[in-house]
Amino acid sequence: MANINHKFSSTSASLNPGCAIINDSNQRNTIKYDFEVSPHRGPAAGNNYYGSFSFNGSKLTGRGIDFIKLDNFDFSFLSVDYSNADLLFAEAVFINGNFLGLIASSEEFSFVSGFLDLSEAYFAYDINSNFGAADVTFSLRQVTDDNFETVCTSEASFFMGALT
Repeated sequence: MANINHKFSSTSASLNPGCAIINDSNQRNTIKYDFEVSPHRGPAAGNNYYGSFSFNGSKLTGRGIDFIKLDNFDFSFLSVDYSNADLLFAEAVFINGNFLGLIASSEEFSFVSGFLDLSEAYFAYDINSNFGAADVTFSLRQVTDDNFETVCTSEASFFMGALT
């Protein structure tokens, strides 16, 4: 696990000097993502909805598929604020250390991760039998303590830098 943390920290520093992605304080690595849901089908089409989630990065092995339970989830959708307590399940999904998205579901919506690539991730919803679908954009956020700071880099930019 130490090698994965080092890789993430080094990569983020090369993309944005002084921006650490993983917080090593208290032996806990908190990783936080912000996301934007942009419905293109259904009654919510044309609007954007925002949220965030975080999890313990020390659970990330970087080998094979990792499903990591979320510590926090906040999402405002159709004038309703959702938290972890409103979800039936919620996990961040990685394959070989690459983020594939979020799998999470409530009675009204579901996040579906990509199978092989983050670009395959999407959001689906059902409000009073009105079905819809949306694109999801994820951004990795800097964490320095119990307060979450501004977004460091988009997920796509982060992984482009990680590959070079």
